[in-house]
Amino acid sequence: MAYILSRLCVAFLLTLLAGTRCVHAQPAPSVVLPDTGDAVATWPATTVLIEHAGQPILIAEALRRRHDFQSPTVPEGNFGQQATAVWLRIPVVQQSAVTRWILEVDYPPLNRIDVFQVQGNAVIRHVLMGNTVPSDRRPLQTRAHAVAIDIPPGTAQELYLRVQSNSAVVVPVRLHQANAFVARESGRLLVLGLIFGVALMLFVSSLVNGLSLRDSLFAYYALMIASVAVFFVSYTGLGHQFLWSVQDGALAKLSPWAELLAMAGASLFAQDALELARTNPVLARLMQIVAAAGVLAILASAADVLDYEQTSMAASVLGPMPLVLASYESVSRALRGDGVATYLAIGWGSYTVGAISLAALIHGWAAADVWTVHLFQAASVVEMFAWMRVLAIRIEVLRKDAERSLAERGALESLAFTDALTGLPNRRGLALALEAALPGARPDRAVVVYMIDLDGFKTVNDRLGHNAGDALLAQVAQRVQHALRASDTIARQGGDEFVVVAEGVADEAAASALASKMIATAHEPFLISGSECRVGLTVGYVMAPQDADTPQELLSAADAAMYQGKRLGGGCAQRAKRRSRLLSE
Repeated sequence: MAYILSRLCVAFLLTLLAGTRCVHAQPAPSVVLPDTGDAVATWPATTVLIEHAGQPILIAEALRRRHDFQSPTVPEGNFGQQATAVWLRIPVVQQSAVTRWILEVDYPPLNRIDVFQVQGNAVIRHVLMGNTVPSDRRPLQTRAHAVAIDIPPGTAQELYLRVQSNSAVVVPVRLHQANAFVARESGRLLVLGLIFGVALMLFVSSLVNGLSLRDSLFAYYALMIASVAVFFVSYTGLGHQFLWSVQDGALAKLSPWAELLAMAGASLFAQDALELARTNPVLARLMQIVAAAGVLAILASAADVLDYEQTSMAASVLGPMPLVLASYESVSRALRGDGVATYLAIGWGSYTVGAISLAALIHGWAAADVWTVHLFQAASVVEMFAWMRVLAIRIEVLRKDAERSLAERGALESLAFTDALTGLPNRRGLALALEAALPGARPDRAVVVYMIDLDGFKTVNDRLGHNAGDALLAQVAQRVQHALRASDTIARQGGDEFVVVAEGVADEAAASALASKMIATAHEPFLISGSECRVGLTVGYVMAPQDADTPQELLSAADAAMYQGKRLGGGCAQRAKRRSRLLSE
């Protein structure tokens, strides 16, 4: 895994550097507008003039200094971090029957763009664009910076752009026919909307699961997803188009704040997912410190202790720290087959490619094309899904833990309510059976409680020993249980006494018949340790609600009836005295 990721990163860097074209040759004479609907790149015909600090250039001076404009010596459309304004001069020749064209600068973070349409030495139009321009004053309320310009057929004009930005001066300038621009931008908005919708879905899902499972890992994931979504909205221009009028003041720092918050969420997510507090406490503490540093940087920036450039620098320095700290741990575990670490490593690898692309773009090392401008967003989507798989693994682990806990609790409950010798319910289990049965007792569907005692058990116990006695008790329990209905319950009261609870008994005749059936199970001898043993059963029974209606009354009455049967010689069934007879006596 580590080898594959490293080879992918190297391959990407080589591709990035290969696309970093510094143009030293003379530019094309002008941009020719064709009849086809394809976007027209302006960079081959672009010349540039960079202002000196404190010496702004007005359009009149720029026109006088046409010959001072030089071929750009930077990667295509990318001047990187630029403290002063950059002037672009783009000659245009109209050879198309289409007169209306859309001039687009597809890098939303740019702060201010002055566009001058010039014919000869006259400025025929001046428009202002940029994310600090209120939305109602923008020429077109689009995601990127765009303006419609009219160029009559057969004419030659010049376009001058003066670009300023606190962030990188990235100027992928293209000319589109109006219909083609609308179709292209609609497709991009659809894709961006789907990405944002996926992020929102993952955010809500992680919050719901986190609250349900009470697991902090889901909260860290939600924090990271929310931060990536905020950066996405700010960086792609969706916020400027749909959510806020201008992106200045605190909103100007929104992108680096989102980067810092995403870094904090990623740090906490990784240390929790890898269980570093248990496996590597030192690394866990470092990850927590990095997360805290990101939050402190956000607070300092919000209090204006850090300006935009310092906040961006903090994001650039702290952003890769979770990757630097946790990559070795996650990759080494992934190589050992750890599923969580594998998906973390995939996320780190995707993030690395996207972060390299974004850093190369911001620092002016790479050409401004569709890949470098949008690769970070695509890499973030891959990371989101890879780490969503980490959450799925956590859910599976929690499910198995819950099942194990339930099984252990069931086993403990079984021990608490089951007789170890016979496997029958014990006194506690009997109490539960009576509580469940008595509410349904009626005269025509009585609940009958039978108290069973073995006749001659002590003789077997004394002659063959306690082990033989235990075996005899188990065999008696088995025979009686086979004689009962599936709905009846037999429990061991203790010693050689058993209790049977039978529900839905129609009358005394049915109750007596069931007692006789239980007594008959002991007619055949029992084989214990190779010896035949004979014991009898004496049964005392009581009917609810006719004779009694509480568990204690029923057990006491059945016990008394059983002892009455013992006094009569045993091996018989005896019903308890009815409650009415007891009262009369």
